[in-house]
Amino acid sequence: MIDCLGGSRPLLRTAADRLTDHLAAGLEQRLLPRGTVAFRQGRTPDGVWTVRSGTLELVTGSGRDRAVIGVLAACGVAGDAPLLLNSPAAYTARALSDVQAAYLPAARFLAILEDSPALTRLWLHSLARRHTRTQQAMAQSLHGSAEQRVAGLLLREARHATVHCPQNTLAAMLGLRRPTLNRVLKTFERDGLLRIGYRQVELLDTTRLRHLAHGRH
Repeated sequence: MIDCLGGSRPLLRTAADRLTDHLAAGLEQRLLPRGTVAFRQGRTPDGVWTVRSGTLELVTGSGRDRAVIGVLAACGVAGDAPLLLNSPAAYTARALSDVQAAYLPAARFLAILEDSPALTRLWLHSLARRHTRTQQAMAQSLHGSAEQRVAGLLLREARHATVHCPQNTLAAMLGLRRPTLNRVLKTFERDGLLRIGYRQVELLDTTRLRHLAHGRH
């Protein structure tokens, strides 16, 4: 979990073992079957979730107002910000697939941060990094053609050159209609940039996708 927070940085490596021991005492291993809700929008989470495998979907609203604001794969962290703010979560975290996760109960999470200044600094670094990434993703998702936006999203969400998300989730993340996303993906597949599979997209030419994301052909 320390590595997921950014603890592999050289300056932090010497203290990583101590921080890992500090965290390990309170961590629980949890399985979230596909469709299970980890916590709901409007309620304060009862703990912090770190994804080990599988995918968590972060969703606001419901029905026609439903919007996907993010997808967390391995090392993704959810629930810590509302606990630090002592406020309800702004989104619902739901398992898109079976998720193996490390779970840290709220009381233990807050106690650990009070006891360990080093871990508090590390967690703040992680929050700042995630906040910056979210701002960049939002800016890129709201501007440009559908092709630019889709290419940028695929590059951001890929893990080992594969995006493990159903198309309706990708469309919701971009604010596009599903047929529009499907048209763009089919064009990219025909051009040899990617391969569409069941609930996943395999990226075959990241260089050309990067050019498209920046408006270059």
